[in-house]
Amino acid sequence: MLSRAGRVLLLFDYDGTLTPIVERPDLAVLAPETKALLAGLHRNDRFIVGIVSGRSLDDIRSRVGVSGLVYAGNHGLEIQGPDLDFTHPAAEELRETLGRVYAGLREELVDAPGVALPGVFLEDKGLTLSFHYRSTPREHIREVEKMFAAAVAPFLAEGLVRVSRGKMVLEVRPKGDWSKGTAITKIGETYRGWAGGSSVTVFFGDDVSDEDGFAVVQEWNGIAVMVGPAGQPTKALYRLDSPQEVVETLRLLAQL
Repeated sequence: MLSRAGRVLLLFDYDGTLTPIVERPDLAVLAPETKALLAGLHRNDRFIVGIVSGRSLDDIRSRVGVSGLVYAGNHGLEIQGPDLDFTHPAAEELRETLGRVYAGLREELVDAPGVALPGVFLEDKGLTLSFHYRSTPREHIREVEKMFAAAVAPFLAEGLVRVSRGKMVLEVRPKGDWSKGTAITKIGETYRGWAGGSSVTVFFGDDVSDEDGFAVVQEWNGIAVMVGPAGQPTKALYRLDSPQEVVETLRLLAQL
């Protein structure tokens, strides 16, 4: 399909897709070869290359470090690329709301006297929050999840936020239906027309938050690729076992 396509909109998640899953988000460093392959594809006029991540826009852009790509941060609440500069219309209101939620969760889960949750990390991404507990010992996971649920419950009751689950991370996002699927739709509005009727969209992801993106891409008769071992339920029709296989795929794409 790709060899016959005139143009390809090539989109990637970051954590668990371009880089392996690691203990803390700050340790997820893009390998030099992967960066070089992305840059090479960007220079090829057949490709528009984009990164669609739950990380903040500034964070994902600095971690990938290839100018001219499309970058979607916070699940697409903020997107920048050639001829595209989008921020969710309610961004400032959302930022204020999430700031209040962050302060409340931090007070309950991190700073409260007598609270010692092992292996947790609360990440403030401006428009979203992530509660990481990958380093939590197995015997404490249920306790940590219960304490998080109790701490976030008042904000859920107010209708301010929603919570979604990833790989040993709980994502707190503004209330609403914005997702990586709507982010990819927004990107497609800009770039699919550039490619004309012969375009193909490909999206690589590894987690539950990527499923909405897979659904959109497949509605466009594109290619959705789950990165991870067999057995993980997914809408994607294609699968690669690991980020290393994503790199191998990038090498093949570079030869088109």
